[in-house]
Amino acid sequence: MNDIVQRLKPHFFLSFDMLETMIDACPDRLWNQKHGGFLFWQQVLHAFHGNQYWTRPLGKEFIEPFAPRLVYPELDHDPVDRVSQGEMRAWAAQIREQNQAFFADKTDAWLTEASAVQPSLTNLDVVVMQIRHLQYHVGHCNAILRENRVQAVEWIE
Repeated sequence: MNDIVQRLKPHFFLSFDMLETMIDACPDRLWNQKHGGFLFWQQVLHAFHGNQYWTRPLGKEFIEPFAPRLVYPELDHDPVDRVSQGEMRAWAAQIREQNQAFFADKTDAWLTEASAVQPSLTNLDVVVMQIRHLQYHVGHCNAILRENRVQAVEWIE
């Protein structure tokens, strides 16, 4: 009785993998450049930030990443400080572990239960929202890479 969870989980992680691949796909010269209103790395930070926020366990307080540095993961200001590719890579690994726990031993019934973060949403809502959000930022970052004659992150299936 986990058929739906088992079908959604790979899509969730494929989206996550593509964003994670973006860290190394971005050349140093573009990492700290502004494109589409935001620094390249800030787009990646924003997507991972949302993912970490929405997949945290029940009762776990959300701690802003890279605080007290002024990086503005909600894209509400230009960052004062920077996040390196190495820092982003290490943080992504932590979020991956959290995501694995998020899906561990889940059944299809879990999908219809209220989200631990926002009870007005179901876990299915959160999973689908995250797939959409991650893919949006992968597409945006791929467009930046292409505009700068850099190989885009390959679509993985």
